[in-house]
Amino acid sequence: MRIVIPDDTSDLFAGSPALEKLRSLGEVEHYTDNAPDREALLARLGDAEIILTTRYQTDFKETDLLEHIPNLRMISVMGTRPRRINMKLARARGLTVSCTPGASSKSIAEHTIMMMLALAKRLPVMVPGISGGAWPVARGVELEGKTISLLGFGHIGTKVSAKAVGLGIRVIAWSRSMTPERADEFGAGATSFDECLGADFVSLHLHVNDGTRGIISREALGKMKPHAYLINTSRAALVDGEALIEALRGGRIAGAGIDVFEPDEPLPEDSPYRSLDNVILTPHSAWDTDGTVGRFLSMPVDNIEAFINGTPRNVVTEDV
Repeated sequence: MRIVIPDDTSDLFAGSPALEKLRSLGEVEHYTDNAPDREALLARLGDAEIILTTRYQTDFKETDLLEHIPNLRMISVMGTRPRRINMKLARARGLTVSCTPGASSKSIAEHTIMMMLALAKRLPVMVPGISGGAWPVARGVELEGKTISLLGFGHIGTKVSAKAVGLGIRVIAWSRSMTPERADEFGAGATSFDECLGADFVSLHLHVNDGTRGIISREALGKMKPHAYLINTSRAALVDGEALIEALRGGRIAGAGIDVFEPDEPLPEDSPYRSLDNVILTPHSAWDTDGTVGRFLSMPVDNIEAFINGTPRNVVTEDV
């Protein structure tokens, strides 16, 4: 079985037990960079039977890329969704595509709570102020008794809910597939999208699709309370970035915690976000913990082993 890792640009697998396990399953080629061009990529992948692709590096949505890998049987994605795979073509080819659902959910849920605490305690003002020699006065807010709304209630949203409840915070939640029973299981109340916008903290945990892109619009921001905070550890495309910056500058909302950015990452040096003192910014790092990395390494390899053994798991069936 020829297994290719074409794009381990962070060299995550080097020296890991996961790589040793993978080598026990077949002949492995492990590349620690992205192929410089299509020709080089096809040279890497041409006779692969299984591909393990890391963190959405290689774009398999090119119309005919998969057609040039004739022996391919499976793609194992290190990621929670196969966002860069043409699933219709994969299904037509009879390929098995697996991913790693929930691998980063614990870390991102913790990051969300961290952002909520940091905003409530005004750390974006206090930390740089005291580090710069000042003695800032920035009155915070107590979280107990406040309300957080969760837009999206999957692997991450449910974990945020359980943690927030433990802090004495009221949780309300909305998603298109929400049921009162599911919300209640994690200590939340199921409600409408508009009611969620009226919470003290509004936290995003949605996938980006045609129905959610730009869901936090200028109009939606206008429905938030002036003392409210927006937290986005999901995808930047969920938010109208220009409208958010205007709302933050004008005090239309109290602040924001942001881990994801458009159109560019890393965040440009002249980004307006950098000049605001009511935001906490992190460099798309909510997922990046020892626990998540460990799961990102082990789960794709376990998925490959299950496929080889004839019991595939974490298989993706829907279009993404």
